Amino acid sequence: MKETVRNILKKYVNISCETTFIVGFSGGWDSMCLLDIMNKLSKEYGFLLVAAHLNHNWRGKESEAEKERCLAFCEENDITFISDTLAEGTKATELVAREMRYDFFKRCAEEFEADAILTAHTKSDNAETILYRIIKGTGLNGLEGIRELRDLGGFKVIRPILNFARKDIEEYCIKNELYPNNDSSNKNTKYARNNIRHNIMPAIKHINPNIENSLITLADIAAGNNKVINELMQNIENQITLGDKWLTQNFLILNAAIKQHFIYKLLVNNDIEPSFSKIQELINFIADNQKSKTGKTLSVANDKWLFVSNKYTYFVGSEHYKKIEDEISVLEEGVYKFGDIANIIIKKSDKKIEKYPKATSNTAYVDLSNIEFPLTIRTRRNGDIIQPFGMQGKMKLKKYFINKNIPEHDREKIILLCKDNEVLWAAGVGLSEKLRTSGLPTHKLKMESLKHDDIG
Repeated sequence: MKETVRNILKKYVNISCETTFIVGFSGGWDSMCLLDIMNKLSKEYGFLLVAAHLNHNWRGKESEAEKERCLAFCEENDITFISDTLAEGTKATELVAREMRYDFFKRCAEEFEADAILTAHTKSDNAETILYRIIKGTGLNGLEGIRELRDLGGFKVIRPILNFARKDIEEYCIKNELYPNNDSSNKNTKYARNNIRHNIMPAIKHINPNIENSLITLADIAAGNNKVINELMQNIENQITLGDKWLTQNFLILNAAIKQHFIYKLLVNNDIEPSFSKIQELINFIADNQKSKTGKTLSVANDKWLFVSNKYTYFVGSEHYKKIEDEISVLEEGVYKFGDIANIIIKKSDKKIEKYPKATSNTAYVDLSNIEFPLTIRTRRNGDIIQPFGMQGKMKLKKYFINKNIPEHDREKIILLCKDNEVLWAAGVGLSEKLRTSGLPTHKLKMESLKHDDIG
């Protein structure tokens, strides 16, 4: 088993004394087996091995005792141990548990600057997953089951023991005198996967004793077919995508099968468990909101939403809703760095402008002769107002953004140049009438992005 694990890791990581691996470690049979193998390999290569244990806090003292046994094993074997405990009241479902685990693993990988995260999925887990997806409703992509490698926010997640069945794992643990935890919740058949493991799979084995290998073969066939489909789909995707966004109207004219395939791939790429019902829910949501100018959002997973407008459809995460609290006082002309997002440049200008930039440009030529410093650079606040360019009256900034068809999740990111609570310039959106030039401009305003993604 050790050589198989070594060879799989070498496919994806350059193993050396500089390498760091995070191993998801529940203390159960599978993760105990994997961690023990990795510990033996670490003695050969000298890499840093970190055992990451998440206490789901579902079983009180039993969960705490399992954590202590995991810690004791790591201390005995000189393995770095890190753990966290979910807050009481966290929803006790398989989906939430999975999301929380991977979020924890990612945080560990960031802390230790890991080269890869390893999880102890086995051939038996894979077979059960494929059967689960068949029961829930899936397509060819879902039949591929658990993949040996996947991406988690820029980190590699590798399943090095995916080719081994549960009986192989048990034999390894017994032979190496390992004493895994026995999670009592694994016997609770109210959880779908436990029901499949303890009831459905044994019943199927009466018909086909080799069901696990049959399901894995099915996964291999599906993977081969998907390669062909993906090559054909790439040409279609090029016609409807624009970076991470896709053109709503172009998507809607696709036939039903291509829509389903497209949504399935999108869910997988965003680490969301796909099912036929979820795929259809997203397709229906897109169709229902295809005429929305400012867009609508649908919660798809923890901290992830699907945004749909008459122009674009794309996923947004919680970072899009995070408010930027920076506020910079502007006493004079100069370059002002706004966090790690952008530089706002205010400099004098008296040249004649043949063609003024569009309102949505990141550059504006303005007249500040009637505006007194200090000004502020910030994002929106309650009570903000603006006198839109070309208008005599003022309106609330929120209404102004709605009129400009700015999606709600983008409004917190728009950088504003303000005088008290009055907005003079919403960078990339528009100017106040108060900055209109009647002759030569007095100043040039410019926003220079410090990131590759769009602002505003």
